[in-house]
Amino acid sequence: MPDAAARASARGFWPAVGGGALIGALACGSLVWHTTGAAFSGSTPATGSWSAGTVSVTDDDHGQATFSTGSDGLLASGQTRSRCITVTYTGSLVSGTQVRLYASAGGALADQLDLTVAEGTGGAFGDCSGFTATSTLYSGTLAAFATAAASFATGVGAWSPTATPASRSYRFTITVRSTPAAQNASASGSFTWEARS
Repeated sequence: MPDAAARASARGFWPAVGGGALIGALACGSLVWHTTGAAFSGSTPATGSWSAGTVSVTDDDHGQATFSTGSDGLLASGQTRSRCITVTYTGSLVSGTQVRLYASAGGALADQLDLTVAEGTGGAFGDCSGFTATSTLYSGTLAAFATAAASFATGVGAWSPTATPASRSYRFTITVRSTPAAQNASASGSFTWEARS
């Protein structure tokens, strides 16, 4: 017959084993239950499709220069030249879209050319008859305009089309300053309209 200490030890050992077996059984039962539940499922799909819009601007110059020594001849002191152009927004995005004008210029004559940019309606490339100004976007030298409005961020004449297509007309007027610095000088540059949404 075991002594009291041995019996106490035996009684203390078996409950631990029995407890471990119970926990193991519960764990297995829980696993089987989750596995059985995984055989039942339900789902509902949510599908979608997306298309990006466009921003686009065109003008009616057909690739020709707005001003050209070849077509205008050499400029004389105090002489003035005006040219018009129509810009049309043709993008599919309207809301939140802006169109702005900016420029680049170089050459000594750029400091000696006074430039006025008017926005309005009517007129066409190479023909300012019928043009009606609604606002003056800039008045100063060509060089200063290219510095002040050198990119979209600093461009002038921001307008937001409310429909597509939508058009605006512009008249550029240049006058040669009557200064010795203008004599035999030359300049080149570009005017750019950009649309962003």
